[in-house]
Amino acid sequence: MQKKENSMNQSANNQQTNADNFANNSKSLRADAKQNREQILEAAHKSFAQKGLSIPISEIASQAGVGIGTLYRHFPTKEALFEAVNISYKQQLTKKAKSLATHADPGKAFFDFFSSIIKDGFTNRALKEAFKSGAFNTRAANFGVIQDFHSAYATLLIRAQQAKAVREDIDVQDLGTLLIGLLRAIEQQGDATDINRFHRLLSIAIEGLRYKD
Repeated sequence: MQKKENSMNQSANNQQTNADNFANNSKSLRADAKQNREQILEAAHKSFAQKGLSIPISEIASQAGVGIGTLYRHFPTKEALFEAVNISYKQQLTKKAKSLATHADPGKAFFDFFSSIIKDGFTNRALKEAFKSGAFNTRAANFGVIQDFHSAYATLLIRAQQAKAVREDIDVQDLGTLLIGLLRAIEQQGDATDINRFHRLLSIAIEGLRYKD
């Protein structure tokens, strides 16, 4: 009887050990998958920014240090990968905007944020190509991320307007249109690498946004 009880206890212990090992292995696999995804997004962000949307997907996988199969398991198409990069970028911008929402100088907070977005667009080839071609096709599942970004951006704008730093007849949609128009103007004139001209145009845009008595 004692032997049978001992055998049953040993069996139960083995089952628990197997369950624990399975759980640990599953956690390890999930951690590895998460790390792979983060590596892919980081590599894709840099690759898209430097080489544009035409970069081969295999090159991004190589830069991320993963196999092409691993990349495709996370992102079945290049479009899906670019969308994920764009969503991640929007989330970073939202976090930055929220951190500036309590800045002591609402005008400076707004114009610093606005300038950083314009500069990102100027230096990022993929963003410029996407703005030019209308390649931003965000899935409905990600609309919440876009709305969060617009809300955080609008908060900075409204605070700056209330502080009489920004003209009152501007909204977030106007800012997006201004960004696209500025980038397209630089591209069409063939001087996309002229940093001095870019800063001059950015200065003109900022002065146009400032509150006038």
